[in-house]
Amino acid sequence: MNLCAQVGINTSNPQGVFNIDGAKDNPATGTPNASQQANDVAVTTAGNMGIGLTAPTNKLHVNGTNPLRLQGLTAGAMSTDLLTVADANGVLKTVGTLNSLSIPTAAIFRLANSQANFLNGIAEGSSSVVPMSMIKNSIEGMSYDAATSTITFPAGTYQMTFVYEATHNATGCTISSYLVDFPLNASTVRTVNTAEHNQGGTSNHGGAIAYSTAVPANTTWQIRLGRGPSGNCSGAGMDLKNTSTQLLVLRIGN
Repeated sequence: MNLCAQVGINTSNPQGVFNIDGAKDNPATGTPNASQQANDVAVTTAGNMGIGLTAPTNKLHVNGTNPLRLQGLTAGAMSTDLLTVADANGVLKTVGTLNSLSIPTAAIFRLANSQANFLNGIAEGSSSVVPMSMIKNSIEGMSYDAATSTITFPAGTYQMTFVYEATHNATGCTISSYLVDFPLNASTVRTVNTAEHNQGGTSNHGGAIAYSTAVPANTTWQIRLGRGPSGNCSGAGMDLKNTSTQLLVLRIGN
């Protein structure tokens, strides 16, 4: 014998196999209107549960203004946790991890104190440590040792931009050349930038040295700026300016 029953709470006309009616004015017969359904909980014969409606189309179908709140969530992992999106019907779906979608995450480093006579005594092709402070880091797995100005990278593809501002108040100094050895795979690659400027007290100049690179996990890289091959400045008189000298690191994917 096949028994078919409907259970209703606060209603004599359950809309499905189980229906809790929160609206006192729900009619005894007929389908409740949208306003009356707003307080209902219903389970259909297909096993779909509706909150705020009596004809759910999914296993859990919630209808209302800002209908979902999840409290007590813990922090996720950008490399493994999937992003959740809603389609045009409000059905939740996943679209991959933050890293797999190559959505950039950033780390920002800034020179806190100007460096007087920076690169004094540094030969062409050599470099000196730039003692930057980390201002922001949203790259999962990246760490920074401020004592040695050393970044430890998680595996990934990065866009790195070293921005500098300096003066070089020395006689005959009109072209300053700088280099950065960016990390690349398990090695480094050298990028050079040259700036032409006035001589003497109005020798303020600046520029950006950028490179896109891929590195394996746990790659370490010390923030350094060096003397390039195409300038005519050397010796004392070069001051590396604080605040405007900075490093931007964008992680742009796996």
